[in-house]
Amino acid sequence: MKFSRAQNLMVLHDFIPSVSLSFVIQWFQDHDVHLKITRERISKLGDFRAGSGVAVPTISVNYNLNEYSFLITLLHEMAHAEVWLSSKKRNRPHGKAWKSAFLNLSQPYFQAEVFPVDLAAAFKAYLKNPTASTMSFQPLNMALKAYDKREHGLISIADLPENSIFRLAGGRTFIKGQKVRTRFRCICLNNKRVYLFNPMAEVSPESNKPKS
Repeated sequence: MKFSRAQNLMVLHDFIPSVSLSFVIQWFQDHDVHLKITRERISKLGDFRAGSGVAVPTISVNYNLNEYSFLITLLHEMAHAEVWLSSKKRNRPHGKAWKSAFLNLSQPYFQAEVFPVDLAAAFKAYLKNPTASTMSFQPLNMALKAYDKREHGLISIADLPENSIFRLAGGRTFIKGQKVRTRFRCICLNNKRVYLFNPMAEVSPESNKPKS
């Protein structure tokens, strides 16, 4: 799903806290940026792609995030968009300009008490020095996970022991490996390829021992 006009953005009511909707719609009214709600992606929760030529800059966010994780991911990418639109040149992806934009964008949401008290405290702590992945900051990661609505039998890959076997909805099975920076390095047993998983990815555990 891809949206550009403010009236079409009302669909966000299903993805973010209702009290935050007017802030987000106003931002998109003020910035020529498209929003794309995508399928679940293993390696990322969202991204920002700068425009080139006639192409309009686009923010994408995974559809399956809880409302607070969706909003924080969206704010993360909106900050990238603001930095790019202000300079139209390559900057450090998560440098000082982005950190400042992220902090400034988030302030109205705190003032409007969009976030529950526990989550607001963790998010404020993270914003003191935000990093590329919100999930790398454990207090915020844990606070966000508390608001997940999980299907029966699913757990976060971060909660699995190393070398565990797990399965995705499509049927592929993996062995969980070590964490590399902000992602878990996992080997697919179907094709022997290596994939990097976001710690929040929800999977179905199969066994505590690798298959031979």
